[in-house]
Amino acid sequence: MARVEEEKLLEYISWLARIEIDEEEKKELVKRLEKVKKFIDKLLEAEVEEIEPLYHPLEDTGYLREDRPDKSMSRDKIYKNVAKTEGGYIVAPRTVEE
Repeated sequence: MARVEEEKLLEYISWLARIEIDEEEKKELVKRLEKVKKFIDKLLEAEVEEIEPLYHPLEDTGYLREDRPDKSMSRDKIYKNVAKTEGGYIVAPRTVEE
C-alpha cells in the first residue's frame, strides 16, 4: 500500500515540475521517498509536548554590538579607491544589459 502512495506522489510531483521520469528513475526515487517517509514517521514519534519551542536557534542573542553612530570616512578618502564619480556619487560599470 505504501509503495503505491509513493508512486502516486512521485507522479504528481513530476507532473507539477513538468519533468519525465523513466521507470528506472522512478524505482530509485520511490525508494528514496520511502526512506524520507520512515524518517518523518520516526520524528513524529518523538515526545515533545513538554519541550519549550525555540524562537531562535541561538538562545543567547546578546552577541550583537550596540547600534551607535561612529566616525565615518571622508569622501576624499573613499574616492581614492573609485574609478569614476559623478555629482558626488560613485559610478559603477553597467552590469545589466537593456
